[in-house]
Amino acid sequence: MNRKKKFIVGITALVLLIILVITYNYMYQDHRDISKEEVAFTLSPEALKKAMSNDASARGYIDQVIQTQGIISAVEQNTIFIEEIAQVRFAQNFASLSEDDHIVIKGRCVGYDDLLEVVKIDQAIIINN
Repeated sequence: MNRKKKFIVGITALVLLIILVITYNYMYQDHRDISKEEVAFTLSPEALKKAMSNDASARGYIDQVIQTQGIISAVEQNTIFIEEIAQVRFAQNFASLSEDDHIVIKGRCVGYDDLLEVVKIDQAIIINN
């Protein structure tokens, strides 16, 4: 090969390598640590449900870290329901919680379930109980 072809092959290989590195870093990003992020919104379960049931305002809460508090209405495996309004899934196993306990949590707002009429929160941690 002559000098010009070697240069073109080298530049092409370098560009492909850069594209591969960028693609890899984009696809395998570090996971968010919700416990270390600042709370974007602090709302009661009722205010959160009202905001999330409106499509226009719901976009502002999706994938944001929120804090809410209330009385536990149901406890299932690693999920609790706060005042039958917020379905909260914990990042790790939670301590022994029971119905009628007061709890303050911080987690990522996932969305609103129109069928069950609950706000879904995941990766939650207990702030206070």
